[in-house]
Amino acid sequence: MNQITAIVSMLHETAASSSATRLFRGEPVLRWTFKRLARSKRLSSLALLCWEDQLKTAGPAAAEAGAYVLAKGPRVTLPQVQSIAAARRWSDGWRGGLLSTCDFDLGFYAPWAAELLERVEAQSALLIDPSAALIDAGLIDDLIAHSEKNLDAPICFTPAAPGLGSVLLRRSLLERLSAAKLHAGRLLHYLPDQVSREPLAGQWCAPVPTAVARTTHRFKLDSTRQINRLSAAMQSLNGQLVSSNAEQIVRKMDAWQTIDILPREIVLETTTTRNTRPVFCPKTHVDIQRSPLSLDVARKLIEPFSAVDDTRLTLAGVGDPLLYDQLFELLEMAAAAGTISVHVETDLLGVSPDTIARLGASAVDVVSVHVPALRPDTYQQVMGMSGYEKLLENIRTLLTSRNGTGVPILVPTFVKCVQNSSEMEPWYDQWLSAVGCAVIRGPSDYAGLIPDVAVADMAPPRRRPCARLNSRLTILSDGRIVSCEQDVLGRQTLGNLGGDSLAEVWQRRAAALRKAHEQSKWAEHPVCASCREWHRP
Repeated sequence: MNQITAIVSMLHETAASSSATRLFRGEPVLRWTFKRLARSKRLSSLALLCWEDQLKTAGPAAAEAGAYVLAKGPRVTLPQVQSIAAARRWSDGWRGGLLSTCDFDLGFYAPWAAELLERVEAQSALLIDPSAALIDAGLIDDLIAHSEKNLDAPICFTPAAPGLGSVLLRRSLLERLSAAKLHAGRLLHYLPDQVSREPLAGQWCAPVPTAVARTTHRFKLDSTRQINRLSAAMQSLNGQLVSSNAEQIVRKMDAWQTIDILPREIVLETTTTRNTRPVFCPKTHVDIQRSPLSLDVARKLIEPFSAVDDTRLTLAGVGDPLLYDQLFELLEMAAAAGTISVHVETDLLGVSPDTIARLGASAVDVVSVHVPALRPDTYQQVMGMSGYEKLLENIRTLLTSRNGTGVPILVPTFVKCVQNSSEMEPWYDQWLSAVGCAVIRGPSDYAGLIPDVAVADMAPPRRRPCARLNSRLTILSDGRIVSCEQDVLGRQTLGNLGGDSLAEVWQRRAAALRKAHEQSKWAEHPVCASCREWHRP
């Protein structure tokens, strides 16, 4: 008989803020997760994998559920766990994350998962995030039934929204993943060196209801924002939520239209200084000069987010953040808040090795580096200057400065233009194999401000409201709050961090813009009228 254990791993969570300390409807999130799992008819047992410093808060919920507990002593650095956690902070779907991760990779460490199976004498593991308090036991049972019909499949999964589904791994696969130091989600992504079938069309995939597979919402209670969001959306299910299935939960979430108190994502420009002259950068074509970001202004941005623990901050804009004199003071300020994940977008040129090494040792999650070519001559055509060899040298410096932690995640970024399109496919395979990440994106003409260098227009034929207005804001280096990163000249200024409340701007002034889009009145706003990026997620 195939004994199957649900492994709830907390290895990626901190002791101070975890699923055992966050409350949902007056109870720890972890307790909800175990209660929902207990409704499964096919699971053989439950298990909790945690650190010693989590045992006091997580132990009671595990004991109540009858879960086997494996506490792995004092915390140590596990680069695989740490880098996957960073990657997933910048991913929302169940699949498609940086480092070829899936949502179920969070907290996964193959050697200890294999150890747990041995201890409880099970043959297969279901990976469950501790914050999956709305996990659907029916989908879990369907997944197990699917695995029993496909006994030769080493892995079976549900393509469900984060928090509603899972993945099943057989012990033999766990042993191979342990030896190779890989995560399970890697098997469900593109592998340059292998000819493989799309997993969604194969025997590994256990089908789920269409609504559950296609929803763009997340259903994990892994932050204050998510708890507030789901608490409000599920209010009508009081007394029924513990038994509600995934389709019911998705319908409730789809019907909930309220905007969060603060944006999930902030794009912050720190400087307009840039050493390169990319064909896709507005500064190459238009004279843009602004004062660098004041730390006082930055503080007014960061302080409101101290109570919202899933904020994403991208340092980008028309300039290069690494040329901002107070970059590391800003990064320390964000790290001190303890609630902000940081992404830096840079050309990685014109800075000292010490600066690069300091960036590699910082608390930044992701560093995107513009590498839009495979050859020096193509690089010069796209970036407006030579420097390809120096860039590769700087990338090596960044990688070695991480001291084996795997964070920040290096993301080579290829802006696909007419000048470099012939190199795109080999570029992608090379960098994906080399560092585990590679991102291709299209250029923008910034609402008609600069020449269009795109290979093709990717906008759908029928316009709809901008996909980004409900989740992000952009702030220019002089403190002006604008509608989005397309507005590099500040033509649609919503406020100024120097004197306006960010929450006020987001909830009221940005709301007027959102309403205009809902009514198809984007032509009333000059940037929106000419924008071709409205379809971007």
